[in-house]
Amino acid sequence: MKKNNVGVLLFLGLILLLTGCRQNNLSRNPDEKEITFDYAKLVRMWECDGFKKLEIRNPWDTASLLQTYLLVDKTKEIPSDRPNGVVVRIPLEKSAVFTTVHCSLVDELGAINSISGICDLEYITNPVILERTKNGSITDLGSSMSADIEKLITVSPDAILLSPFNNSGGHGGLDRLAIPIFECADYMESDPLGRAEWIRIYGMLYGKESVADSIFAQVERQYNQIEEMSKQESGTSPSLLYGLNNGGSWYIAGGKSYMAKMFASAGAKYIFSETTHAGSEAFAFETVFDKGYDADVWLFLYGGTADKTYKDLDRFSSFKSYKNRRVFACNTEKLPYYDVIPFHPERLLNDIYLIVHSEKNEDLIEKLQYYSKLAE
Repeated sequence: MKKNNVGVLLFLGLILLLTGCRQNNLSRNPDEKEITFDYAKLVRMWECDGFKKLEIRNPWDTASLLQTYLLVDKTKEIPSDRPNGVVVRIPLEKSAVFTTVHCSLVDELGAINSISGICDLEYITNPVILERTKNGSITDLGSSMSADIEKLITVSPDAILLSPFNNSGGHGGLDRLAIPIFECADYMESDPLGRAEWIRIYGMLYGKESVADSIFAQVERQYNQIEEMSKQESGTSPSLLYGLNNGGSWYIAGGKSYMAKMFASAGAKYIFSETTHAGSEAFAFETVFDKGYDADVWLFLYGGTADKTYKDLDRFSSFKSYKNRRVFACNTEKLPYYDVIPFHPERLLNDIYLIVHSEKNEDLIEKLQYYSKLAE
């Protein structure tokens, strides 16, 4: 009797397994061809019959999706048998871009005419966008955290491009508009080339695929060349401290972060490389002091009308990097660091590479684009 029961259960299990396999095979559309990404981990895309399907994984819960988009050519009908997803008609002819970095990228793609509205005007550095906002060609929508809904309705963009945030609870009044919201989650990629590879996605949105592919191919080539050069450097890797004390806490780039990978690619020994965070985490000043006082090189970003000097850092005068005058900083208020670097990590990598290896060749310092040696 028990044998019969076991046999029945095995038989039923086999039937269910075969049925499941058959359903999985049927669910795969043979016309869908995956568009591969070599570095970006938060996206998957397929070329389907009449549209492209783009899945963006939730950066804060990678077991779930943040959003699914169906990119449909404006000259074609929207497929009636399409899967679930937000339909975005491409190429975008009018778009509301809420972030300065994406404004700069759209300009680089040659699609600046497609920007109809922007947010956070005070942070915009692109001269063309500033001029067009001044003459009314581009509408100032106010703060990206609370955009002017009435102006947005007047602009009537094909899509809104904005950056998602963890536990934001949606996008407020924007969610009630019949306008596709494109989640620009590229900033959550932990690999420098992973974020830069999103250039290809924005190229698809604006009908500039070949331009985007060409830009990314150049970024990838130059980044890999610099990384290879750093591997060929002889001698030990200089130790590196990153960041600056702020209000009693020192925010450190985690060992799995974008910046930590950049330091490794440049041939530096990052002093917090053993930490497991992919983002930044706050450390007490004492902790950073204990690990950072003996670092060979110190890099940090800051924003201000006046450039920082060694005199401003007197409290760190016992640091080895301070004593040896190996402190380098970037004033982001004077340079378009945040507008350019996210999609051009090769430029930042080149600066870090030059700094890390400049002790043997001081002439390399003259070639820096973003960082500069701290003045006395």
